[in-house]
Amino acid sequence: MSSETTPRPPDRHGLRPALSLEELLEILVRRELATPDAARDVLARATTLRSRLVKDRVGSVRSQAAARYVVTPAEIVTTAALPHPGLKRGLIQEDTIAELLAEEAGLPYHKIDPLQVDNDLVAKTLSRPFARHHVVIPIRRDADGLCLTSVDPFDGALRETLENLIPEPLHYVVSAKADVLKVIDRVYGFRSSVSRAEEELGPGHQTGKLVQMVEVKTGDELTNSDEHVVAAVDYLLNYAYEQRASDIHLEPRAEDAVIRFRIDGILHEIEMVPYPVHGAITSRIKVMAGMNIAERRKAQDGRIKTIRADREVELRVSSMATAFGEKVVIRVFDPTVLLADVHELGLATGEREIFERWITSPNGLILVTGPTGSGKTTTLYSTLRYLSGPEINITTVEDPIELVDPRFCQVQVNPKIDISFANALRTILRQDPDVIMVGEIRDQETAQMAVQAALTGHLVFSTVHTRNAAGAVTRLIELGVEPFLLSSVLRGVMAQRLIRRICERCAVEGTLNPEQVQSLRLKVPVERREALKVRWGDGCIDCRHTGLYGRTGVFEMLDVGRRIRTLVNEGKDANEIAHAARIEGMEPLRDAALRKLADGITTFEEVARLTADTE
Repeated sequence: MSSETTPRPPDRHGLRPALSLEELLEILVRRELATPDAARDVLARATTLRSRLVKDRVGSVRSQAAARYVVTPAEIVTTAALPHPGLKRGLIQEDTIAELLAEEAGLPYHKIDPLQVDNDLVAKTLSRPFARHHVVIPIRRDADGLCLTSVDPFDGALRETLENLIPEPLHYVVSAKADVLKVIDRVYGFRSSVSRAEEELGPGHQTGKLVQMVEVKTGDELTNSDEHVVAAVDYLLNYAYEQRASDIHLEPRAEDAVIRFRIDGILHEIEMVPYPVHGAITSRIKVMAGMNIAERRKAQDGRIKTIRADREVELRVSSMATAFGEKVVIRVFDPTVLLADVHELGLATGEREIFERWITSPNGLILVTGPTGSGKTTTLYSTLRYLSGPEINITTVEDPIELVDPRFCQVQVNPKIDISFANALRTILRQDPDVIMVGEIRDQETAQMAVQAALTGHLVFSTVHTRNAAGAVTRLIELGVEPFLLSSVLRGVMAQRLIRRICERCAVEGTLNPEQVQSLRLKVPVERREALKVRWGDGCIDCRHTGLYGRTGVFEMLDVGRRIRTLVNEGKDANEIAHAARIEGMEPLRDAALRKLADGITTFEEVARLTADTE
């Protein structure tokens, strides 16, 4: 191979042909991303690498799908698993090659954010076969005309075809093939399924021909599905998994319906669907969840278990009637999140020491408190997983069971057959448990049974809906628990919130301005106010230009020592208990959030939001 890239001459029409594997390898060698020996090795193994790639993508090298699949040089290079000289134990990926080709062609590189894609523009500009064969899609329409992204910026023939096909000014960017194909499969696949379902159902129809199956198909299986409503739901679930959505909202409106995802606590609008198809999609989801599809007036709950990347993902489905029809919300319970390691919850070193002391106690009551969506379930499940073992009997009573785990014995509350928290707990005490988790203490009987269980030698975990840790103590007393009993069994109370983390890829350092220091009421000398260093995210494709990626916990740990126990026994109010706890070293939620800010974990805006919620 030559050390200089020699572009192939134009064809008889004067057009530059698509990039070849040899040309790509020469670019990699020139840019010192690959050695000449590695490039020669890839060329020698090109046929084998191509076959392996096709088999991975379509399942067979001799099928019709294999014949239709156009393998790019970038895919062959990534299949060869060449080490990236700039990354420890890293490999050259399609994104790296796309960025490199963009530089070579003098074009911008574009990392596709699926949530920012204009679905209508994609679906209405090019046909699905054309877009998939040439791996090209429009991404936006701006002052310069229509912007298209492709994987080969040197393919002159494709450009000429596009310019003849689309009667407006065009300009181009470069993206990785995998990213473009994901958009094509999702947009065209989902839209096609919805359109066919609408044709099949007809105007005003509310149900469709639904198949009772819970398996969620992926890839080419979806393309070949004859059940359009089934395929639309499967596309939707797969997309939610890919985008780390914690909730899926299907909301009917006057003429259509909107689909929204909640990602890192923020709702994003994803798709609009025709009103008749919304009814069919909700019916399909209700069938999967074991709910009554004929009942649309009463609220219903159900659950679905699916497989995602060789692990089980549970979905909790809730439906209710609204002014425009039935709204469905699906909560996504990914075991990799709910069953996180205790070290990954966000506890500081001192907080972890306190929590470790609580959960290793032989008996007692441990409470976790906070509003809905504050991470209580994740904390409790992660703790139970940490404590689980062949010699430990862990039993839970929940409403509903958030995630089925074989390491625990889990009981579902069911008022229809008189299985309440208190009744289930009474039965559990006869089942020789070591550790008990009560989903929520919400009435006098449950509160008294939980305290009784802790008194009789069991370690009991539960949740209470209060704003802070001290409020949980007075809440139990208000429910009828005797103060002297509560003081003897309570080991500790953890109040928590979730706060968004700074994206590490685009994090930058800076300082707080005087207005921000004042708004946080920081006790800092005037001369030091302009030197308080913090971090924030500048915004990148990973965090969708928000500067934030993922969430972590912020905790308030009320450790029940001798002084606090005395106050509880005397029936003191939450303010007195909280004051005494702060004297003994308890860090309020606000201060814990400020520490996260000082440590460069979160931003000023996130701390301000949490502070407003807790004060």
